[in-house]
Amino acid sequence: MSRVRSRLLVVGLFCFFASHLQPRANAIVEPTPADVALPVPEVFAPGIISGPANDGSPTFSPDGGTLFFTRSSAHWSIILESHRLKDGWSEPKVASFSGVWSDSSPALSPDGSFLLFVSVRPLATDSAQGKGGTDMASHIWRVDRVGSGWSAPVQLPESINSFQWIFRPSVAADGSIYFTAAVKGKELSLFRSQCQHGIYRNVEPLSFSDGSVKDVDPEIAPDQSFLVFTSKRPRPGDTSHEHLFIVYNQGGVWGPIVPIRYAGDDANGSSEDNDPRFGADHRTIYFSSDRTLAVHFPRTHEQASEDYQRLETWDNSNSNIWVISLSSVLNEATSSQSSL
Repeated sequence: MSRVRSRLLVVGLFCFFASHLQPRANAIVEPTPADVALPVPEVFAPGIISGPANDGSPTFSPDGGTLFFTRSSAHWSIILESHRLKDGWSEPKVASFSGVWSDSSPALSPDGSFLLFVSVRPLATDSAQGKGGTDMASHIWRVDRVGSGWSAPVQLPESINSFQWIFRPSVAADGSIYFTAAVKGKELSLFRSQCQHGIYRNVEPLSFSDGSVKDVDPEIAPDQSFLVFTSKRPRPGDTSHEHLFIVYNQGGVWGPIVPIRYAGDDANGSSEDNDPRFGADHRTIYFSSDRTLAVHFPRTHEQASEDYQRLETWDNSNSNIWVISLSSVLNEATSSQSSL
């Protein structure tokens, strides 16, 4: 796993006791040329949101005017808040509900009424029994919108937090929650807790993610018609790095898994592209990557100064947030389904 991931701390702890299976290929459909005609990704708000530390998992308010995202070091992470201004985004500040513990992966509900996030804290049973909190857990917590602020964080029930190590939630319009979980003896894989009449049902694995190959970072469409996620599934030309994939849900059945391809998505075979999040339009994807801009030699002194300035502000091989539109992919899928 790349050192730039915001979930380094919790995954590192899990890997201490978890065993790993050799990946085997699941069904993957290579996209047609029309599917790969995506624009080149661009770094998002360099020097402000994408800074010199590791940044990722931005989630936007319904009007697109506020975002929360994760900023992390190698050992801890925090959730920051920023607001859209006339000339860009405001200087990020620590979110009111974050900072007491190592927090990450904020996920706003589609209507903006509540926000989920991951927090690494002592197990509740340790606290209840007066223990020193040596057993830690990565669980999902929730804050509700109260006026212009947020409620105190509340841990979600055991029907969801049924694993010790849970990562990266995403919430659908009906309240159902998708997330990554660590199951001993398997690779990280994807799960869902369906919300029915305000009650979270027991978690269930997604049918295409059986723990034989690493699947993480689910991002569900509000109507649950498709899901974007990160995986190490074999892909032509690269089988060792994390990349983005999309899968569609037709009548409650998940279809073939399709790689999301775009110019530079292999980044010389060395980058990790992961942690996808939708923008407010739910057709734009913001994702994390440790990719860097190419530096060409020989260069002038002016070019060297520009490269150095970029390195100081964001372009230093740490994780940054990149943005790309999925419109052409989604339009192609809609057209294909309409013709059936």
